[in-house]
Amino acid sequence: MVVTFKKLTLLMVAFGILALASVAVAKQPAEKAGLLKTELTPFGAERAGNAEGSIPPWDGGLTAIPPNVNYNPESGDLRPDPFADDQILFAITAQNVDQYKDKLSAGQIALLGKYPDTYKINVYPTRRTIAAPQWVYDNTYQNAVKAQLTEDKLGARGAYGGIPFPMPTEGAEVVINHNAKWEGGGDTSELAGNYIIQASGSITNGGTARYYFDRPFYEKDKNVDTWSQWLIAVLFEYSSPARRKGEIILSKNPLNYTDKSKAAWQYMTGQRRVRRAPSIDYDTPNPSAGGLYTYDDAYSFNGPIDRFEWKLVGKKEMFIPYNNYQFDMPPLKTVLTRHHANPDYIRWELHRVWVVEATLKEGKRHIYGRRILHMDEDSWFNAVEDKYDTRGNLWRTSLCTNYEKYDGGNVIGLARRAGIYYDFQGDSYAAGYLVNGLGKNVLSEKPNPPEWFEPAHVRKLGRR
Repeated sequence: MVVTFKKLTLLMVAFGILALASVAVAKQPAEKAGLLKTELTPFGAERAGNAEGSIPPWDGGLTAIPPNVNYNPESGDLRPDPFADDQILFAITAQNVDQYKDKLSAGQIALLGKYPDTYKINVYPTRRTIAAPQWVYDNTYQNAVKAQLTEDKLGARGAYGGIPFPMPTEGAEVVINHNAKWEGGGDTSELAGNYIIQASGSITNGGTARYYFDRPFYEKDKNVDTWSQWLIAVLFEYSSPARRKGEIILSKNPLNYTDKSKAAWQYMTGQRRVRRAPSIDYDTPNPSAGGLYTYDDAYSFNGPIDRFEWKLVGKKEMFIPYNNYQFDMPPLKTVLTRHHANPDYIRWELHRVWVVEATLKEGKRHIYGRRILHMDEDSWFNAVEDKYDTRGNLWRTSLCTNYEKYDGGNVIGLARRAGIYYDFQGDSYAAGYLVNGLGKNVLSEKPNPPEWFEPAHVRKLGRR
């Protein structure tokens, strides 16, 4: 059962972590923030396991290459699965779904009903692998003491280099935590594909690109007063299909949408010029997915949060994708099967999640009237999201695979992997950011210079 916000508040009082009175203030007194070093993890999750033992205590996460793994971080190889010997505990199917409904999203239940003969959820032992460097934990503690939600609830002030609101009491704070989650230091650069899987089972390449990420919010040598105010910048350089070869997109998102707006630019080979691209945002259909998901669906939700009211429903135990090392390894046609991704390659685990309900604001426009997000408490990652149309009907559901980068040092933390997007109005689905079959892929875990993420650099790339 979902813990209601009223009950959640009582629980938080019991823990001594109720927020200050003003809705614009999330700051915690130092003695309450101290719980991040005792009962709570440094990111604000419950350190203890559950009563049944099906969720273990957090013991620090996966911070180094496990002894059973043969992996050279400099090789460019995909990271091997350290849990390859784990056995499936049980499978949830259309035949036994009633036993587990309280721990599944509406979208997952609908998929089991729509594809009863082929769709299933393989549940494995829960591994609480999320970890980060100590300096990120230290910054998260400072954010707990100093960070504030802006008056219009569109961003955070006073936060830097860690989870902005590790003790949230507002839905907007949880969504901001998701947008600002720790994904490792510096940039990664990977070749990844986006695909549309037709009802017949055929696979169409919607766009394969080299991705370059910059995360100014997590530059270790900056601080709350000196950073650029850009949360993340990403540059996509498309190499296929032929119609998109040479296309480049640059997108930059701030932490605080009250004081700063998202910015995006696009280079099209036919135009041979870099242009501002304000439509790369919100509910604009993403061409890489054949219109099956929107730009703000990407990365399991991203971008401005001003079009919705964000209600913090509470916390619950839920089966979500986790530690999905295996999904990246097989050939594309093995994992992208007809009607849905191959369930034999998606690992599900029981974790506690924050549930946030987004309702479209009066006078605002979006194709979704309501969204239900499920944020993993350990990482603040939106693992599963259900989307409803403006008439209240379940329309789409999405999930995002993930795993923990275990290289050690600054290269530990959550890695977002493939996003899978289902539309209940048809039998096609989309999959984004897949690396399957694309060879050695992790080019660098070191940052590119900031000037890479400016329009001038996009112009240089376009003229090569």
